[in-house]
Amino acid sequence: MFEWTVANRHILGNPRMVLFTVLSVALAVAVIMVLMGLTEGYRENLISNTVENSPHLIVDPKEDEDYITLYRTLSKIILDHPEVEAVSPRLIGKVAAKYKDNVEGVNFVGAYPHQEDKLLKVQEDMIWGDYYDLRFKMHSAVVGTDLAEDLELKRGDDFRLIRQNRSVRVTAAGFIETGTGLDQTLVYLPLETAQDLLGEGDVVSEVGVRLTDIYAAPVIADDLNIETRYKAQSWQEQSRDILEQLDTQQVYSYLFYLLIFIISGFGIANTMIMIITRRTKEIGILMAMGATRGSIMKIFILESVILGPPSALLGGALACVAARVIGTIEVPSEVYIATHMTVALDLETFAYVTLFALLVNLAAGIYPAYKASNLDPVEAIASE
Repeated sequence: MFEWTVANRHILGNPRMVLFTVLSVALAVAVIMVLMGLTEGYRENLISNTVENSPHLIVDPKEDEDYITLYRTLSKIILDHPEVEAVSPRLIGKVAAKYKDNVEGVNFVGAYPHQEDKLLKVQEDMIWGDYYDLRFKMHSAVVGTDLAEDLELKRGDDFRLIRQNRSVRVTAAGFIETGTGLDQTLVYLPLETAQDLLGEGDVVSEVGVRLTDIYAAPVIADDLNIETRYKAQSWQEQSRDILEQLDTQQVYSYLFYLLIFIISGFGIANTMIMIITRRTKEIGILMAMGATRGSIMKIFILESVILGPPSALLGGALACVAARVIGTIEVPSEVYIATHMTVALDLETFAYVTLFALLVNLAAGIYPAYKASNLDPVEAIASE
C-alpha cells in the first residue's frame, strides 16, 4: 500500500524526530499512570489501615458502664454468628513509658495473644520476637519500632509503664512494625498485665471482632445491639470521617485526572502538529506527484498509529521504574497513613491510559493532516 510505504519511510528516515515523538507520548503516559497510581495508592493505604489494622467490628461497654466484666460470655455470643472469624477481648489505655531518662506517651493493648493474632494478624508484623511469648512471659511487652527507637530500647531491655500511682516493670520481648503511625505509640501486653496496670479488676475496654465479610459489619452490629445491651459499632461507623474523606477525595481525583489528561493531550497533539508542519514541502511534492488528499491524510494517521503502541509500552515501563523509586521515599506516617509513598499500578490503569494516549495520538494526527491535505501543492512546495 502506497500510504503505508511512505509512512514507514518517514519514520525510518528521521529517527531523531521519531525518538522525540515516542518520548513525548511515553512521558505523558508515564506521568498520568504515576499520578493516578499515587492517588490510588493513598486510597488503598487508607482503606488498609482502616480495615486491616483495626477490628472490623468493636463491641463497647453498656451505656452506664466503663468496662465490660462479662467479656467471656459476650465473646461466646458473638462467636455464634457464622460471619465471625475471630473475637478478642481487649483492654486499651494510655500510659507513660520510661526507660532510663527517656519518657514517651504510649497506647497499650492488653489481650490474649492467640485471640489478638487471629483478630489483627499481629505476628505477621513482628520484626523481632514472637508475639505468642506473651502467653508465658507475664511481665513482657511487644513494642512499636518507632517507639523503641525513641526510648532507645534494645532487645530484652526492661522499662516501666506508669499510670497515675501505678507502675509495672516489663521486658521488651519483641518489636512490631505495622507501617503506620501506630509504631510510634503501640505497646502490646498480656491481658492480665494490662489489668494490673489499670487496677480495675478482671475487665476489658472492648471486644474486637474480625469478619469473613467486612461489608457485613453493619448488619451484625445491629443484631448484637438488639441481642445484647452492649454497643456494637461497625468499622464503617467508626471510620465515618475517613469514608467521607475518601468520597470527597474520589471527586477531586476525577477532576485531577481530567486536568492531567487535558494537559498531556495537548502535549501529544503539539508534538504531532510540529512534525506535520515541518513536512509541508514534502506534502506539496507528494500531491504534485499525484497523491490524493485522502492519501495524505492516511499517511500521517498511519504514522500516529505506528508510533502509538511503542510509546505507550515505553511509558508503562517508565511508570514502573518511577513507582519503584517513589516507593523508597519516606513520609510522615501521621500525614500519609503509611511510612512510605505508594504507587498502585495495575493493568486496568495501564489499559485506560494507553487507550487515551493512542486516541489522542490519532486525533492529533488527523487535524494537521487534514490541513496539510488541503494545501495548494505549489504553495506547499514553495514554503520554507
